[in-house]
Amino acid sequence: MKPIRPIRDGREVLWRITEADREKLLRLLFHRYPESEWGTFFRFGYRRTRWGILVTWVDSLKPETGDLDRHSPLVEFRPGYIRRALDSLEADELGVGMIHSHPQDCAPFPSHSDDDMDSYFAEEFELFGNGRPYASFIVSRNSERKLSFTGRVFDRGEWIPVSECLVTGERCLREPARRTIWSAPESTGSAPNVPTQERVVQLLGADATGRFRRSVIGIVGCSGTGSPAIHVLARAEIGELVIVDPGPFKASGHQRNHASRHSDLLADPPPSKVALAARLIGEINPATKVTAFVGDLLDEAVLDELLRCDLILGCTDSNYARAALGDIAAHYLVPVLDLAVQMRAEDGVLREQLAEIALYAPGLPCPWCRGRIEVNGIRYETATVAERQFRAEAAAAAEQRGVDGAQYWGGTPPPELTVGYLTTMVGAMGAGY
Repeated sequence: MKPIRPIRDGREVLWRITEADREKLLRLLFHRYPESEWGTFFRFGYRRTRWGILVTWVDSLKPETGDLDRHSPLVEFRPGYIRRALDSLEADELGVGMIHSHPQDCAPFPSHSDDDMDSYFAEEFELFGNGRPYASFIVSRNSERKLSFTGRVFDRGEWIPVSECLVTGERCLREPARRTIWSAPESTGSAPNVPTQERVVQLLGADATGRFRRSVIGIVGCSGTGSPAIHVLARAEIGELVIVDPGPFKASGHQRNHASRHSDLLADPPPSKVALAARLIGEINPATKVTAFVGDLLDEAVLDELLRCDLILGCTDSNYARAALGDIAAHYLVPVLDLAVQMRAEDGVLREQLAEIALYAPGLPCPWCRGRIEVNGIRYETATVAERQFRAEAAAAAEQRGVDGAQYWGGTPPPELTVGYLTTMVGAMGAGY
């Protein structure tokens, strides 16, 4: 077998799994803990990105009686079990990988026998899977039951190391893989020791600031609700913010955009809302990394970066973006907090002030199920100018014939009229959650 040498070109693998699936998996893997190994094949979804590969856990192909050799202290998969795994590759478009446990106090680094198995399975599974990646993970516990893991993915002739596991559930966990000799070195950067987070530590514990600085948070929409959320997260010293908004700053947004200044009203051309947000973050906490996109949530490059996030805040009032955020939560296991504000007035008096925070995550209702999406709104938002004109003309012609024109054109949706005090409250609460 060829020696396995994971590549060093900066690519990485992120492994996402729900908290419930993680607990079930650990019970299965430590079936013969602490003396002997145990393991299972598993199915996973994947996405090749600019930074590497996202692996999302689907389910385990649990070993049945006789699939593993119980008399061996090592994990040994018998031919019938391997055939079932190969059959699974031919049944759908998911990838198939292997995960197993090492005995107590054994580091989760691959042994020579692990290398031999992975070399064999990588070639076989790539062949039967028509070029799909093959994933391999090892987990172990020490005498204090502290968990550690390593992993690697074979894709298109190269081995890529797993850097982190992101767990989605009641808590969002980011667990780094154990470092091996071939892993990329950890960042040596550090924030200055200024006690800005003293009250956070008193409230949430001494490790809170470390968790914040390791976190990656996505914000889709950088104006009324997005900018106060960004403001709060920057002051919390979040490690990285991925910010997305396609539009330029407008004067009408000044009263609710926390990132804008009076001088921005006079700028020609006007700056993007993303540029204003990035400036705000840099002025509050230069240590926070900013990954910014003047772009659309449907752009492939934007999606790739959002999939690295622990959590995404949806701060947009567009229907198609809300639908896309629901898909990201369901398909890629990235939890989303969707923030919304609605205000209604009559005769100069506020009659309705509605604030909503909805969570989209695996096992929870999606935005369609919650009734938070208007189909006509998506049609309007995704139509070109020419398409909107064509439908409006078709509707007018239908009305002249005595036919209801709504089937051709539902009209231009009214703008959401919101002001800064309510959007600020909701954005700050979303960041707080």
